[in-house]
Amino acid sequence: MKIRHDIHNHSLWSSCCYDPEATVNAFAHRAKELGHTVFGISNHLWDEKVPGASNWYRQQMINYGLEGARAAMPMIPGIRLMVGTETEYCGMTDTLGMLAETAKKFDYVLVPHTHIHMKNFVIPEMDDVKAKRKELVAKILDSMPDFTPAQAEKMVRAFSNGDIENLIGERHVDVVGYNADFMYRSFISLMNNAEFKKLAVTVPTSVAHTFLPCGFSKEMCKTLIEAVSDEKYLECFDLARKLGVGIEVNTGAFKMPENDFADDAMIRVMKLAKKAGCRFTFGTDSHSLAGLDKIRMGDRISELCGIEENDLMDFVR
Repeated sequence: MKIRHDIHNHSLWSSCCYDPEATVNAFAHRAKELGHTVFGISNHLWDEKVPGASNWYRQQMINYGLEGARAAMPMIPGIRLMVGTETEYCGMTDTLGMLAETAKKFDYVLVPHTHIHMKNFVIPEMDDVKAKRKELVAKILDSMPDFTPAQAEKMVRAFSNGDIENLIGERHVDVVGYNADFMYRSFISLMNNAEFKKLAVTVPTSVAHTFLPCGFSKEMCKTLIEAVSDEKYLECFDLARKLGVGIEVNTGAFKMPENDFADDAMIRVMKLAKKAGCRFTFGTDSHSLAGLDKIRMGDRISELCGIEENDLMDFVR
């Protein structure tokens, strides 16, 4: 099937966008050139009515992205242009980053559950990392008696999770089990979140880059995805189907396209979503103008996963 929509991408209104050419206007015109009949901008946003935003999200509140995208969106014959958003789900606190009432302002909402590179916001740090941070605080206080505990903790917080892991060296914790289990549990808790259930009946909603463990190498992504059983995937997708929530086929989540995706673990995931009777949306998750072209990967992915036109959510047809 030729994919004729892309509703997951990030223009310059998202802090993570790195391409100076990635304007809303340029995106919309490139979408038309690619043959899309439906195209949506989905910049990262957090609802200021929801407490708990990270420092990164505090710079990306609702009106910032909404007004910017709507003001810049051109009128192009033959293509339906929409303004959506990618908000956040913090599994560790069961916090949805947008109220259903606020979601009415958008044409659709994407909700990720696996931004597990966002430590102590989406997912807690592992026990060995926590222990190492405490050890570093103690060392600072021992060597610098003029420092208060709060000052020492502030210094240690400046180190990223990766920095601390490097200091630990060889780890003796189940990294695979911890992260794979979190992905499963966060999906289940998202589907059972009261505000998410309201949101799903208020505006078209799709789960962004479903089960993609963000922040890991492609090899580790494969390992983590494969660590979740078919039974758990089907349990998750059955809940999504019952809620009428879409599953996103994110071309950026397919890390191993070689040999016709023979070794790509995400193919199995999408096949199971199809088996469960889910509906789908497609997106490149592009952070650049050139990245929009990767939607063509979706043509072959849809064939391999058995996803047809009737399997798409109504609003992207």
